Amino acid sequence: MTAMKKKVNAHVECNGAGFYSIYVEHGDLPFNFFGDGETEQAAKEDFLAVYEAMREDYKERTGEDVQAEFSFVKDMSAVLQECKEYISFAYLAQITGISKAMLSQYACGTRRPKPAQRDKIVGGIHQIGQTCMQIGVC
Repeated sequence: MTAMKKKVNAHVECNGAGFYSIYVEHGDLPFNFFGDGETEQAAKEDFLAVYEAMREDYKERTGEDVQAEFSFVKDMSAVLQECKEYISFAYLAQITGISKAMLSQYACGTRRPKPAQRDKIVGGIHQIGQTCMQIGVC
């Protein structure tokens, strides 16, 4: 009999120094853990290694094998840290109407955008992407 995997969101955050951390919400699994790293990929690898160690420990203690399938969900700090390599905050500010200073605070994780601001930022990023995709070369 194959055990069913529980689908769990793993939240990806990035601080102002570009250090990533990944965690699951308390109660999503019967044990708590997190991973971190200097890159998103390193944080994912650490997160999965810690999960496997915690899973094995939990199985030894309880006999229950907790299997999870993770969906990595980025918070706005991680999204903006990734996008700043490709999009200037000055241009994103112009498109969204959100100041460059506020975008920087969101990217550093010192402030968190409200849902309406988050939607404006994501919409602005998508708008920039759509514009880039329409560029033609002769």
